[in-house]
Amino acid sequence: MTRWWAASLLINRALCGSASEPLCSRVYRQPPSRWRAVFMFCADLAFGEPDHCARIHRRWKALQPTRTT
Repeated sequence: MTRWWAASLLINRALCGSASEPLCSRVYRQPPSRWRAVFMFCADLAFGEPDHCARIHRRWKALQPTRTT
């Protein structure tokens, strides 16, 4: 786990009450809105990669254990 990933989990816990996933992933799962678009744009700039939140969400989903039920 990188320091950015750990920080994102802590921020998610502080804002949303759960550290189950990175903040970028949680924002990516939200319905389209202005605040979501602004957050995703700023994340792309801050991390220097296009579609940052989607990439984090895919990575987080890949790390989740598969459910058998």
